[in-house]
Order: sequence, then structure tokens, then C-alpha cells
Amino acid sequence: MRSHPESFVHVSLDEIRGQLFGDPAIQGEWSAIWQRVKSQCSHASSQRKNVIYDATNYKKKYRLEVIELLRNYEFKPITGIYLQVPLWICLSRNQTRDRQVPEDVIIEMHRCLTLNPPRLDEGFDRLLVQEDKPESEWID
Repeated sequence: MRSHPESFVHVSLDEIRGQLFGDPAIQGEWSAIWQRVKSQCSHASSQRKNVIYDATNYKKKYRLEVIELLRNYEFKPITGIYLQVPLWICLSRNQTRDRQVPEDVIIEMHRCLTLNPPRLDEGFDRLLVQEDKPESEWID
């Protein structure tokens, strides 16, 4: 795997929503978004570039769909990154964002991820889990 930035394609659902609907906050029609995801992955594959798929994927079915797509384009290894963040930190950070997510959406996403966190048996080759702690718990 090459490590310089031009060897990666950043596939961001927020960027795609912004391109398609003029605002990343507009959820829009999923089929149009998914078509753009597939197109970007296809292009990356044909250019022999890696993909960074940037999305919350808080439901297992979403993760399975993306993993299947990446496997179909023969990307490997497929590495998932799971950031375990306490709900109160998510809600606090949301308050400082320019584009805030409705609180009930964050609570539901957090609940789904807590009940069904990403797992290797979903098809990941590697799964990196990073626990995010408040600064008061950091060890120097």
C-alpha cells in the first residue's frame, strides 16, 4: 500500500450529500448517494488507489453493504475504525459544531453502536477500536 495522499480517494457521505443536494445536512435519496459511492469506489479501483470510506455506519447492515462493495472492487485489507465515545462527549462536541446534528439522532446512533458495535466477523480484515476518554482521564 502506498502512503502518500494521492494514493487515496476519500469517499465522504457528507461531501456527496453536499454535492448532490447543496448541503451535507440534507439526507436526500439514498439511491443517489449510494450510486455516487459506487462510482467513486469504481474509479479508485481502476486507478489502483485505496479508499477511505468516511461515514458513521452505526447499523450493522450499513457496514455489511459497504464491506461487500469494497470486496467486489477487490480492496484489501478492509480495516474498520471504531471510535468508542461516551454519549455525553458526543453531545458536548455536537454543541461546538457549525452543523449540529439533532440530539435525538446522536442518541439513536450511539444506542445502535453500543448494542451492535462493529465486529471482525462482519467482514473486516482488521478492526481498530479507539476509546475516547475525557481529558481528565488521560494518562501523561
